[in-house]
Amino acid sequence: MLSALASSITFVNPASAQEENEGEQEEQNIPDVNAAIGDETATIRDPNLNIETVAEGLEFPTTMAFLGTNDFLVLEKEKGTVQRIVNGKMLPEPILDVNVGASQERCMCGIAISTSTPGHTYIFLYFTETESADKEDVLQGNDPIGNRLYRYELVNDKLVNPKLLLDLPATPGPRHNGGAVVIGPDNNLYIPIGDIDGTYQSEESETLAQNYPDGAEPDGRSGILRITQDGSPVPNGGIIGDETPLNLYYAYGIRNSFGINFDPVTGNLWDTENGPGEGDEINLVEPGFNSGWAQVQGMSVSSSNNNDQDFTSGNLVDFDGRGTYSEPEFEWRTTLGPTALIFLHSDRLGQQYQNDIFVGSIVTGNIYRFDLNEDRTQLVLTGELEDKIAEIRETGTEDIVFGEGFAGVSDLEVGPDGYLYVVSLGQGKI
Repeated sequence: MLSALASSITFVNPASAQEENEGEQEEQNIPDVNAAIGDETATIRDPNLNIETVAEGLEFPTTMAFLGTNDFLVLEKEKGTVQRIVNGKMLPEPILDVNVGASQERCMCGIAISTSTPGHTYIFLYFTETESADKEDVLQGNDPIGNRLYRYELVNDKLVNPKLLLDLPATPGPRHNGGAVVIGPDNNLYIPIGDIDGTYQSEESETLAQNYPDGAEPDGRSGILRITQDGSPVPNGGIIGDETPLNLYYAYGIRNSFGINFDPVTGNLWDTENGPGEGDEINLVEPGFNSGWAQVQGMSVSSSNNNDQDFTSGNLVDFDGRGTYSEPEFEWRTTLGPTALIFLHSDRLGQQYQNDIFVGSIVTGNIYRFDLNEDRTQLVLTGELEDKIAEIRETGTEDIVFGEGFAGVSDLEVGPDGYLYVVSLGQGKI
């Protein structure tokens, strides 16, 4: 989805999302070009809240992370740069510039910051690395080196001492690379990786982790991976297997995800997942969670991706009973490209919003808000959404739309000041 707003500013009318391609199933649910380049005015539906711009002039910003109050880092999708912004002003030079694949969803995808080691500020970056500085990797006929997770140190406004932690497939691509890095309550790293556009491409890229019973061995794609901050498997942490790479999987059956986060109250992991023209999901991700792709996407009762008319979870790969399928907690039948998912662990916007889930959309430019039930394992949904399914994008929006007009939300973060920060890919603003 991120590709649509970034690769070449070539757009397709959202109505064509209904004409989903078979085979590669390329996403076509793209917003109007005028909205995407930032002509819209962002608004919040709560009249007691205001929006202010804290940074602008960015080139397709994908995600951000805070070093401190009024001090944050931003990734730019195609330039391969990490920019530092202090008190609203960008430093004259990027603190890092790498060779990044920029075609479609290849990008500077994810960032996380750790200060848990005394005397060190570690920056974790997930991006599609290429041999050359030519950003249009596919147009030049060159495959990327891989989707890679590095750990850097921040020293004197530069990122130095790179250490390669994960080297993951980037082909066939160029879509479904994932796009987040999160440090969990256990101080480990969690990274969602999509199927790298592997489904319908070749037998080599159709793996057991995508619920192909006769598929190839998992290779890191189609899952949420968990590793230590040194890049090692979590000790005694194998969930669906004990050997690498199976011992890296926290969850699997993931088509593509741009957003994961931990509930600050329960410690539970939640994610968003993008469907192929339909079936966008919000999931509660317990250890060993199987999201069902590529046999099912969205609710099993409504999914046209269900390849078995008599679908049951028993038809899925379960890694000798160590993996468990569960239905989404919410589904958008008409895709809107959900991106970031965060919990507002602050009362700065009002106690009524504290610890609620907020989700961004790359297609509508909206921010959606969800309450949770008492034990925080389900979303509180009423009216037309009570069945957990939004049949069309507008269904029930009076209950869940928090803000709109952000021209493609690629990230949401809560700052050290407790406020909500929105990364607008289309407007080039925070």
